Amino acid sequence: MRIKYAFILAISLFLFLGCGAEKKEGLIPGVELTGDPLYDALLLSVASNPPCTVLTDSNTSSAVDLSDGFDSICSWTTAVATFTVTSSGEYEITGFTGRQTLSAYRCNSSYFTFHAQLNQASTVLYTTRDSATQTVTVNLTAGTTYSLYGSGLVNTSDYQCSGVRPSSSVSPYRMNIRKK
Repeated sequence: MRIKYAFILAISLFLFLGCGAEKKEGLIPGVELTGDPLYDALLLSVASNPPCTVLTDSNTSSAVDLSDGFDSICSWTTAVATFTVTSSGEYEITGFTGRQTLSAYRCNSSYFTFHAQLNQASTVLYTTRDSATQTVTVNLTAGTTYSLYGSGLVNTSDYQCSGVRPSSSVSPYRMNIRKK
């Protein structure tokens, strides 16, 4: 019986000492983990998802700012942002779909995907319809006007459940644009 406890103690001691010297760097440069799971999850979430510039109907001409080579744009609307880049070159674009949920009391909810798209005139350069989280590289030219917008929101008045119009909640789409 003592051998069993000695064995368990030895294994526990080995695991405790062996796992205590984990490397805490290298995940995201400049971000040091603390060991607290909740705090570290929050820290990694913030570090890996930079703040968004929120696109609304009132800031469509100023929402996208690539002057420092990067911007992240989020929107809950189908507003169209227009922008130009200051320097020509390759840009990495990653988009994430949003979601619209229609719900009403005692009814099943309906879900719709809210897409983001980047165009040059009528040419589609990137859309989340092709792949919700794929990163692509596109060439953007200084002085050329580009447009970014969301699509796929439905009108709640087109839907009813037991004679009641559903409420709508929308999680935003997100598009990250970074100069290579």
